[in-house]
Amino acid sequence: MEHRNVKGTTGDAQAIKLVRRRQERDRLLSRWRIQPSQASSPGASTSGPRLAEDPAKVGHDLPGHGSVPPNPTSHEIAFLHWDDIARSHWPRRSLAMIGEIATVYRWYLLDGGLWRIGRLCPGVALCGAYPGLFTALALMIALLGGAGLGGLTYGAIPAAGLAWGVAVLVALGTTWLLLLAAWALADRLGVVWLWRSIRFTHRLGQARDGDLRARVGELAGRILELEAEAPATSVLLVGHSSGSFVMAMLAAELRRQDPGSVVTGRLSLLSLGQNLANLAVYPGAQAFHADLKVLAKEPRLPWLDVSSRDDLLCFAGVDPYRSCGLPAPAGGPYPQLKLITLAQPKGAIRRLQQAFQQFDLHFRYLRQGQAGHGFDPLSQLLQP
Repeated sequence: MEHRNVKGTTGDAQAIKLVRRRQERDRLLSRWRIQPSQASSPGASTSGPRLAEDPAKVGHDLPGHGSVPPNPTSHEIAFLHWDDIARSHWPRRSLAMIGEIATVYRWYLLDGGLWRIGRLCPGVALCGAYPGLFTALALMIALLGGAGLGGLTYGAIPAAGLAWGVAVLVALGTTWLLLLAAWALADRLGVVWLWRSIRFTHRLGQARDGDLRARVGELAGRILELEAEAPATSVLLVGHSSGSFVMAMLAAELRRQDPGSVVTGRLSLLSLGQNLANLAVYPGAQAFHADLKVLAKEPRLPWLDVSSRDDLLCFAGVDPYRSCGLPAPAGGPYPQLKLITLAQPKGAIRRLQQAFQQFDLHFRYLRQGQAGHGFDPLSQLLQP
């Protein structure tokens, strides 16, 4: 078994330990029991809430701090795997990525994508344009640098015939080296990750989501199997970033496969830094629109959406139903939208630094405690 310690630091928090269950053949779930670092008190319950996390969270790590409720042995975390599906859609070579940028940005710039996203969240629209702008700037610098150095080489060689050949080689070599340097910088700055995420969502929005849909169906079936074997008192489904729309797909599929609400009657949802509208704005995302309609049916599943306007990589405070033109669910706003503060920059310099720390901010929901931004993910996950 794998043990991992997570220590609480506020209130009556106590150290807890993650104990991984052995499941060599379960490709869908990785599971951990949560228990105190010291022996449990006699009579502690082991059949309490089960937490189903999606893999857009930070690997297999839990957030680092929080107040742990009594009897943490009553909790289990199940990490749901669909990351292999996302990776199968990712272009891995730089030339392949550059070649597909034109296709995606044609929709983004010419087919109204920028306008649709900008109306909902200007910050996300700007971040969506970032990989394209970076690529255009990198290509321009590489071509100009290669041409400039090639021109200098041509002027330095007196023999005209030799000068042309050497100059061309220098220009091509310089351009290629500058492109390699740009690729390394893009990878380091997170541009590659952001582009792959944009491209993956674009493919889903074009109704090329069959493999993900199949996995969601498998995950729903596996969760229902687990609940039939050992029912939990409550089940919390968590999605972060792009995992938020997978969470919504899965919740809708659970309702379809569980018409009697045996499990979904105990299910609640938590989305963090959500990108629901990033998929919902695509006219071709009809299957996802249908999922949202299923979730809007009564009785509605409890759903808390936590986001921040400091995070330009999420649709902060955006109603997913409004984003795709669906009617608002009956019975009041849904999901419950909660805005938090992830950063409190003071001064122009700090605000500029924050603009270049968006990837850190986007994952801060998962690892910073209550004292930092008014939301404690560990306490939310482990509440009774």
